[in-house]
Amino acid sequence: MKKILTAVIVISLLAAGCLTIFAACAEGGDVDHTIYFYSSQGDALQTITDQAIAAFEAKYPGWTVEHSNPGGYDEVRDKIRQDFPAGTQPDLAYCYADHVAAYMSSNAQYLVDMSEFYTSDRNFSYTYTDGSGAEQTVNVEHIGFTEAETSKFVKGYIEEGYAKNYADYDKYGFSENSLLTLPFVKSTELMYVNRTALMACGIEEPAETWDQLWKDCEKIKAKYPSCTPLGYDSEANWFITMCQQNGWGYTSASGNHYLFNNDNTKVWLGQLAEYYDKGYITTQEDYDAYTSGLFVKGVSNEDGQNGLVYCIGSSGGASHQDPSGLFDFDIVPIPGSKQADGTTNYSCISQGPSLVMLTGGNNASNADEKKIMTWLFVKELLDPTFQAAFSIASGYNPMRTDVFDIETYQKHMAGGSATAKAAAIATELSDRFFASPAFDGSSNARDQVGIALLVAMTGSRDPSRALSEAISACGQ
Repeated sequence: MKKILTAVIVISLLAAGCLTIFAACAEGGDVDHTIYFYSSQGDALQTITDQAIAAFEAKYPGWTVEHSNPGGYDEVRDKIRQDFPAGTQPDLAYCYADHVAAYMSSNAQYLVDMSEFYTSDRNFSYTYTDGSGAEQTVNVEHIGFTEAETSKFVKGYIEEGYAKNYADYDKYGFSENSLLTLPFVKSTELMYVNRTALMACGIEEPAETWDQLWKDCEKIKAKYPSCTPLGYDSEANWFITMCQQNGWGYTSASGNHYLFNNDNTKVWLGQLAEYYDKGYITTQEDYDAYTSGLFVKGVSNEDGQNGLVYCIGSSGGASHQDPSGLFDFDIVPIPGSKQADGTTNYSCISQGPSLVMLTGGNNASNADEKKIMTWLFVKELLDPTFQAAFSIASGYNPMRTDVFDIETYQKHMAGGSATAKAAAIATELSDRFFASPAFDGSSNARDQVGIALLVAMTGSRDPSRALSEAISACGQ
């Protein structure tokens, strides 16, 4: 099946009413009919992805997908950067925006602008030789997504992938509407709430603003002195989200990239240090584990280590927040920040893997054909039925809303699990999602603000020094 004697691409430009044929192989490399895909999926999720691979290979005989796991997200990034000099980069990979920014700064020629395929009405054909030696033709109509399909995609997720979010995109030959990534599955941050404890404290509803939450913490601490009212699983996400909600400045795609060392962030970090001293808060690095482990303990335990009442963590980790009947719990959006005009900014972060397409790997002579076939595999990964299966298995949110019309997903959502509740809440927050500017160095900025929050909150550095050290670590 992998030995294809003749490859012919037929692209029908319907709007123009003409037919163009690009035939056979260019000079300089071997024909390659394997799509190489890097992800950070563990064995269980790779088994789910095998379903999409099998569907793709059945639909497009003569083509195969080789799926491998170099490690976590950063290991995927590092492996690709190591592959570039040898020309062995994959055709498709998991990514975060800052990974793509790093690829752009050094190997932009290999990034595929998926906008050429996204809504394309072009047709495509290829030939292959089957097991009996007979030549067969496969025809594909309308290689892009239809308008009906794209209307079902979560806008906030799609927006992350446009080149306008990347520093100096035009310098590398992209337009602001070049589509450099597409979302695979996503998560956001939600607040998990011990309803039983809140009611015991006389608090009827979970806090919707940070101001209210700090007032709640005072009441909770008075009722449960050994309880830590709030746990936050990601220091970096907290810092970045507060900058977004309040317009303080975090990073910029142009000019001075690093904006986070400012008077507003210094004041806020000083306030966090005060709340920490009062025993109101802990974080993942402070606790040395995900704070969900404290949340599920409840506020009164025989071992003397009382848990949390509020816990902010990923919607993708909702199963770890389920207290298994120990107390009544709820899942709500994270608090927002009051603005000067009286409104509240509820911006919340979007995270989880996106997909980036690359070209030029293995010096394949049929590189253009491989791009189209890789795109068709992307479509298979974004198929609503597969998205439903993967989302149920992973706990992440699907990238398209029509997944909620699929019977298996409806049954999952009706099951009442923490994962289902989190998915339902997260789906309603698409207009609150934001994307931080991506540039070569934005990943380091994220790491450094997380460290700054931790050391300022715990008092090992004052806020000014914590932010100065973070800026220095970013090369400023």
